[in-house]
Amino acid sequence: MPIKFLAAADRLMTWCSSAALPVWSSYGVDSNGRFVEQISQQGSAEADVNRRVRVQFRQFYALTHSHILGLSTDLIETAERAMTQAIADSFDADDAALERGCALLLRADGSVLDSTRDLYTQAFYLLALAWRFRLSQDTKWLEAADREIAFLEQQMGSPEGGYIESIPPRLPRRQNPHMHLFEAFLALHEASDEARYLKLADKIFDLFEAHFFGEESDCIIEYFTQDWQPDPLQGGRIEPGHMMEWAWLVDQYGKQSGRSVSAYSQRLYAKAREIGLDPVTGLLMDEVRMDGTPIRRTRRSWPQTEYIKAASVLAQSGYAPALGHAAEVIETLLDTYLNTDVPGIWRDSYNADGVATDNSAPASTFYHYMSAIGAVSELSQAIRTKGLAGQLPEDGDKPPGGVQVARRRAGSPL
Repeated sequence: MPIKFLAAADRLMTWCSSAALPVWSSYGVDSNGRFVEQISQQGSAEADVNRRVRVQFRQFYALTHSHILGLSTDLIETAERAMTQAIADSFDADDAALERGCALLLRADGSVLDSTRDLYTQAFYLLALAWRFRLSQDTKWLEAADREIAFLEQQMGSPEGGYIESIPPRLPRRQNPHMHLFEAFLALHEASDEARYLKLADKIFDLFEAHFFGEESDCIIEYFTQDWQPDPLQGGRIEPGHMMEWAWLVDQYGKQSGRSVSAYSQRLYAKAREIGLDPVTGLLMDEVRMDGTPIRRTRRSWPQTEYIKAASVLAQSGYAPALGHAAEVIETLLDTYLNTDVPGIWRDSYNADGVATDNSAPASTFYHYMSAIGAVSELSQAIRTKGLAGQLPEDGDKPPGGVQVARRRAGSPL
């Protein structure tokens, strides 16, 4: 099993370094240094499409992480130029201190189309700042992060806990932007070792325990009322991909905080597989009910990358079957979503009949692929250098802690 995983991991990292990075650092950047929103399946940049600000910061993260992993050596200037441009475009021109958050949406020429201060977007600005500091060790990026956090606390903090969705406010409240803030705070703490960022992550984890994680269902609740009650209309809509994402994030939080929280990762992983796997393909569906009834049997690529991340950390914790799960999903991605006419881009989604439904590859997905590649790289290194393979228990159905995991259902790839 380790041999199968290592071979799949090597294929994925080769695809990233030899195909994806060359495409997204060339066709994926316009003449002004901004990242494009998407590339057509024929390989042409769709440069006239409006730009989500969060995608600018996500692409910066992707190129920076690739550099730190040793998958690229000459893309930092491209990444830094794009981030500098994104900050100039998305913050108010008269706000020299950058204390009012970044805008939501830009036109292709960089002018602001939607100035809404959206929590999801702010989270990815913080994530980009964490990685820029990690790369440069220049404290001005931590100072920028602290200004952004002050904006969040003063302008977007909610008396019920957490943060409002946006300025102006809207409902329902969602766990998703809080999940990405959790990710950003952990990235800031990992990069700087500053305790203040871990304390912010602690507060998000408190929300996770109190509201996001369903103690009886083992699911992640997505939508809420103002006072953090499950939304009466949408509270039963479950995204297995987010359950896998939380499984990985909780593992990272446990490593940084020293808290014993692995049972949450195990329960989320088990439940996501139980209710989220498509019975034909063995891939995660986009949306289901708590009992596994499909709401959307479409299968976007990003949930599969989160499946890989969660499986990677479960395997490192000693749950042997997760190593096989990761290998299988990586191979399926490479043979389907990533098997495109133009190497280096991706199919974003397949419908319930197994037909690809998109004409373009969204740039936003590269963040998910690069994060998965980071988790895969870490596990590969552990297997090769620490003899992890010899420490894994025999194959079985129970991860550490005795949490039952459904067997993967056989079927055609897509």
